[in-house]
Amino acid sequence: MLLLCAANFLDAMDVSTIGVALPAIQIELGMQATSLQWAVSAYVLGYGGFLLLGGRVADVFGHRRVFLWSLAVFAAASIAGGFVDSGPTLIAARLIKGIAAAFTAPAALALLLSVFGEGSARAKALGIFSSTGAAGFVLGMVLGGAATIFSWRATLVMGAPVAILTLAIAPFVLPADERRGADRPRFDWAGALTITPGLLLFVFGITNAAADGWSAFPTWGALTAAAALILIFLAVEARHADPMVPLAMFGRARLSHANAVAALFQGVYVGFQFIATLYYQNELGWSAFGTGFCFALGGVFVMFLAPRFAAIAQNRGTTGLMAVGVALQAASYIFWVAAVGDINPVLLVVLSQVPLGLGYALTYPSVQVAALADVEEDKSGLASGMLFAAFQIGGGIVLAAASAVFGAAPSFGFDPYVAGVAFTALLAVAVVLLAALGPRTSPLRAAAAYQAAE
Repeated sequence: MLLLCAANFLDAMDVSTIGVALPAIQIELGMQATSLQWAVSAYVLGYGGFLLLGGRVADVFGHRRVFLWSLAVFAAASIAGGFVDSGPTLIAARLIKGIAAAFTAPAALALLLSVFGEGSARAKALGIFSSTGAAGFVLGMVLGGAATIFSWRATLVMGAPVAILTLAIAPFVLPADERRGADRPRFDWAGALTITPGLLLFVFGITNAAADGWSAFPTWGALTAAAALILIFLAVEARHADPMVPLAMFGRARLSHANAVAALFQGVYVGFQFIATLYYQNELGWSAFGTGFCFALGGVFVMFLAPRFAAIAQNRGTTGLMAVGVALQAASYIFWVAAVGDINPVLLVVLSQVPLGLGYALTYPSVQVAALADVEEDKSGLASGMLFAAFQIGGGIVLAAASAVFGAAPSFGFDPYVAGVAFTALLAVAVVLLAALGPRTSPLRAAAAYQAAE
């Protein structure tokens, strides 16, 4: 449990940890503002683009084997990041780390599901695993700000010791992969060669939209090519005897609903975090560490409460918890818009972070429980990859939209910070309605029904 959670924490942490170090990186490496954002986006590009492939590879070739190899690549890329001497080498190191995380994350979650079986043990384990992932993402900025005090390179290297220690212990602790012999499913190369570049181009397109706008050729050209590749992928999967992603996976109501909620609620949070960070640094003049520390209170809620909410979701159902969690987040964004500039900034942070952290602690584990409730073990890596992909892609889409609102607001006479967060608040209200309309059957009953059908 400790090893899997450590890897999950590292994967999630690296999404946001480098953000507060960007000014220092720009000064030392002389990067242009247009390329600087790719120091952050390259990780998300690799992570989001390879998740489906990573999940399926883990199912076919062994969860432990894929976990260990990908974590080794993550550790090597982390160490290499400390020696980069230019913008392109920094971006390359971040991209490789993201790709490694795309294989590590679904393999780790699949291992957890196989080790802890069904019932209360799985609920507790899934809650702890969810809390470490959410805490890694939320606290990434805090840890990045603290590391930047010493050097911005520390934000790239600091995950390596944990990864290496995990690699040293894991072979003696994690269960060996089952020998499948001749019954191992064939790997769907045609599906992999269409969906992986399709997702890469899609994530690239929406990420580039945040920097250059939707009308830029790299944006719409990448999105057009992505749409073509994804359509080809669907045609391939419909005819393949052993598809990489069985199309029936998209017909699972609980999984599809959980993925939709995950994409939007995470996207709204990423959009808010982006705009709030700019406000705290540019308007209030707070340091990188001070800005990162603003999100620490929410991270504490997630760390300590997510395991408890996961157990409740496992036993009593997830729909209500997801709806309440997103509603608390929406209330936090609405409060921020109404109070910014009118109350003490420290009070603004505290009063907005309490419902935000509580809502995140409710929603994140509930989404994971719902997504994996009725998934067979031989498809657990794929389902995990689909869920993690929803988080990454949703974050990119909403961030691009929030950035567009932020940039266009002054032209219409609106304050960009208020307009940007108001957009996320309105979208969060819509997510509340989406979450409330989810399936009502509890995860335990769904699993029992599936076993009875078998």
